[in-house]
Amino acid sequence: MTVTILATIVVLGVLILVHELGHFWAAKAVDVEVSRFSIGFGPKLFGFRRGETEYVISAIPLGGYVKMEGMADEEAAAPLEGRSDPKRAPSPRDFDRKPIWARTLVICAGVAMNVVFAFVVFTGVAHKRGIWVPLIAEVTPQTPAEQAGFEAGDLIVAVNGKRMRTRDEVGHYLSSRPRVELSVTVERDGSETILDVTPATIRYYDEIARDTIEVGQIGVVFPGGEEGHRLLSLGESIGAGWYRTWWWVRAVGEFLWQMVTGQASARELGGPIVIGQLSGQFARAGLWPLLDFMGIISVNLAVLNLLPIPVLDGGHLLFLGIEAVRGRAVSIKQRMRLTQIGLLLVVGLMLLAFANDILRLVGG
Repeated sequence: MTVTILATIVVLGVLILVHELGHFWAAKAVDVEVSRFSIGFGPKLFGFRRGETEYVISAIPLGGYVKMEGMADEEAAAPLEGRSDPKRAPSPRDFDRKPIWARTLVICAGVAMNVVFAFVVFTGVAHKRGIWVPLIAEVTPQTPAEQAGFEAGDLIVAVNGKRMRTRDEVGHYLSSRPRVELSVTVERDGSETILDVTPATIRYYDEIARDTIEVGQIGVVFPGGEEGHRLLSLGESIGAGWYRTWWWVRAVGEFLWQMVTGQASARELGGPIVIGQLSGQFARAGLWPLLDFMGIISVNLAVLNLLPIPVLDGGHLLFLGIEAVRGRAVSIKQRMRLTQIGLLLVVGLMLLAFANDILRLVGG
């Protein structure tokens, strides 16, 4: 339990810090006044002041914020972030007085930092651990793979035209597509062959989800040990880090689209409890697995923050885009109303994720 708690603090603390540092550094770079830098929301637990900025740890450890003065919709977030000094006079350093490019830079910087963090972590992990290529060691009899013509020794290089570099990527792609016909490109005896296969549906009880879930399997076995393992040069590691970062951005985006279109259930959403459980598991597995997990969560935070919901970075970018197109900002009254709705939606999603976590714990 101690390992799980410490790992959760490290994972969430580092990723929140990385995101907020992006906003903070960008705000300072364009001379926006920053009155508070907080890890967590709500009442201040402790902190210190340096210059114009108060650096604090707050009571609700589910995020963080950089409080920039002069944001017209700041009152909507006041319950979480606190209010500005009512006696403070407007200033050229106010956020809303900066040009659109400067405000866009500040808003995008948090997401950019999360993506950069993931890229650096994935690159380091790839260089340290290498990769396991999707080389097939065995084809299970009477499975879709055997029927499709897969053979031991085949190297899977693409699925539905998407390049596959590791066996984890192949496993994730196949498992998420039960009963979907796929076109798999394999390298065999120096040439490429395309095989059509439909993954069979396998049901099993997932301990983390605390539910029976369906996954797709075609019936191939990848080798254990060092067979299929490759160490990477620094240049190859950088390429692998970039590819893995983009791969996870796409995977998270696909999941969100499936949520919107009803192909995925809201019960699949996980919150801090699930992140804590997984953090503990990866921490016990070692430093590099934990860092890899942090990279994945960092990409999740980046993509989720780009959703066009007021309060999130994507909502701020939506307002800036409207301002750029029509030549004037959305009115303060409209921004306040939409931001309050966005805040309620985000809190609702957080409560849903918490409820899912609790139901998993009690077996619901």
